[in-house]
Amino acid sequence: MKDLPNSGNRLKDSNDDGGNGVGGHMRIEVLGVGEAFDPEFCNSSVVVSAGGYRLMIDCGASVMAPLLKRYPDPDAIDGIYFTHMHPDHVFGLVPVLLNWRDDGRSKPLDIVVTEQLRGHLEKLMAIGFEGLGSAWPFEIVWHLTSDTPQIGPFQTWFALSNHSVRNHAILLQHDGGSFAYSGDGNVTPDTIALFARADLVFQETYLPAPDPAHAAHCDLETVREMAADMPGARFWLYHIKRDYRSRIIDLVRDDPQLRVAIPGEIIEIRQG
Repeated sequence: MKDLPNSGNRLKDSNDDGGNGVGGHMRIEVLGVGEAFDPEFCNSSVVVSAGGYRLMIDCGASVMAPLLKRYPDPDAIDGIYFTHMHPDHVFGLVPVLLNWRDDGRSKPLDIVVTEQLRGHLEKLMAIGFEGLGSAWPFEIVWHLTSDTPQIGPFQTWFALSNHSVRNHAILLQHDGGSFAYSGDGNVTPDTIALFARADLVFQETYLPAPDPAHAAHCDLETVREMAADMPGARFWLYHIKRDYRSRIIDLVRDDPQLRVAIPGEIIEIRQG
């Protein structure tokens, strides 16, 4: 485990295999970092843990394999937050739920979404469960973002990004530590204000520079401008367009504030 430079709380990069944040700190485990069609990296997703509670953020089409490899216990994940309704963020939900059912999950599952996204997911689940039985040994508990100031041990805030569909970034705070996850989309005044309160920001960084053809995605130049106004925060970049991943890695190699997220890594946010 090594310290990562930060002017406020300490960030630690860890290869530690244990824990679900049972202490007074947050743990962020990276399951996937890829964009929708990346052949080498599975869809972007993380698991945030604290106080014995595990919250998964997004569950795309290719996320089930790393999720089950890391967490074979069907009761390991307590809740899922979905940033938006695109296949690389939600299409893993049905196979994951079916696997948990078949493996004997009994714990209720919290799902945090917008009202619109709940409707989409319920349709997706109805199609996916067709002909596969209706006996569910665990309850799904829906939480709307508009009415969810807290999920598990985390205080929660949400902000709308600029994307092709409604995408809400999320800020989680626990015991003095704070973590933000952008989901997809370019930054807005609301997401910038949200990120300014975070120790660590996972920011979608699709391109090296702005491109009008991809205005609904963020880019490295924009992230650097934003980070310059937030010297106390660190930015992990993910959901990078596969053609530009190597280039962006090179561009941030010597940047003390930015780095590219790596599948399987665990980051801990500790006070002071």
